[in-house]
Amino acid sequence: MAVGVERTEASPAFNPLLGPLGPDREMIQRCIHCGLCTTSCPTFALLGNEMDSPRGRIYLMRMVIDGEMAVNETVLKHLDRCLDCRACETACPSGVRYGSLIEAAREGLEKVRGRGPGARLLRRFLFRWLLPNRALLGLAAAGTRLYQRTFLRPLLLGLGLIPKELARLEPMLPEAPPLSSMLPLPGEVAPAGEERCRVAFFGGCLQSALFGDVNRAAVRALAANGARVVIPSSQTCCGALQAHAGDRETARLLARRNLEAIDPSQYDAIVLAVSGCGAMLHEYGELLAGDPAFAARAKVFSSKVADVTAFLAKLGPRRARHPEPQRVAYHHPCHLYHAMKVRQEPLKVLEAIGNVEAVPLKESDWCCGSAGSYNLTQTELSMRLLDRKMGHIRAAGAPVVCTGNPGCQIQIAYGARERGMELRVVHPVVLLDEAYRAAGFYDGAGLP
Repeated sequence: MAVGVERTEASPAFNPLLGPLGPDREMIQRCIHCGLCTTSCPTFALLGNEMDSPRGRIYLMRMVIDGEMAVNETVLKHLDRCLDCRACETACPSGVRYGSLIEAAREGLEKVRGRGPGARLLRRFLFRWLLPNRALLGLAAAGTRLYQRTFLRPLLLGLGLIPKELARLEPMLPEAPPLSSMLPLPGEVAPAGEERCRVAFFGGCLQSALFGDVNRAAVRALAANGARVVIPSSQTCCGALQAHAGDRETARLLARRNLEAIDPSQYDAIVLAVSGCGAMLHEYGELLAGDPAFAARAKVFSSKVADVTAFLAKLGPRRARHPEPQRVAYHHPCHLYHAMKVRQEPLKVLEAIGNVEAVPLKESDWCCGSAGSYNLTQTELSMRLLDRKMGHIRAAGAPVVCTGNPGCQIQIAYGARERGMELRVVHPVVLLDEAYRAAGFYDGAGLP
């Protein structure tokens, strides 16, 4: 039993966690309260509170579902503190799919949370208008670069014209890339040599706007290993940030759009270089299981989703030597490691690069504190997790950290800036791409 839970009378008229879209009772009952999840849960490690462990949060859900407790500030606080990192799923001996439980619970809680009109409008703008709109997102990224590279940044900060809450978060803002990296990829890229497979490439929304260089490196590396890469132009945001924040209605809407844009039967795999999106696409089958029009296609789609490192490891990547010695520590993105179960494959890609030395990183599979928008909504806890992560990175002594998710890249790069550390944070496929460039694999291939 969770310690310190205040029982409150639940409303007999409406229970937000009931219904076909609520947390699965059978899945909740799988939890045997053994406590193994507590040793892997970052928030429990920080706070030591049973209700900030997966076991405790499952108990809170069960109490609400069974009508023993109304949704109150206690429920909201402890479920909001969850990173949704899913480390507990790796530790659980009973196969509890905690990620599906917490996201279903958050969808229900949004029905009774009582957000103000401004907050509701902001969420709708971010989740339905900005992230799925490539042009609007590109404009925002370009505006960010203008702000960062001109007099606007010191002027606005110096005059105090940025609201206090935004000014507090402003240092976390990633450096916006050159406009050239925000340009869309071509519709199709031919393999550099014999064709071995045909894949669809999923670019992601924030990934395309802020880490377009990673997508280009991934496409080139795929082509160098015999893949014909198709980039469907009508693909949109994957819906991960929306689902994590309780707006699974928008996530389902975006999932349907992506299923219309990408016919899985036409490809050997659906490949991407952003692990947060990968975990979301991998679960479209579950997200749309109750949709008669899309359920079957979503299941096939999910079965073909592959992180670029996993796909290259399966192909057996061509080996090449990096032009400069690289001493690298690898940080496992949570959703790649715990949700998609991609663990050794990124390291195998690094092994294919000569002149690269991989060094151990303590707690490499622990969350860095980014967790989608967690560093914005739960900043204090996020920074405590980042401090723990940066301590391990400093102890590893590597000047390069590799990781496969943009949120992790942004968070760790921010941690390095704040601590005055000279640290390059990069996707593994970028190092592979640099080695391929040096080896001349792309010469005359006309790759993007």
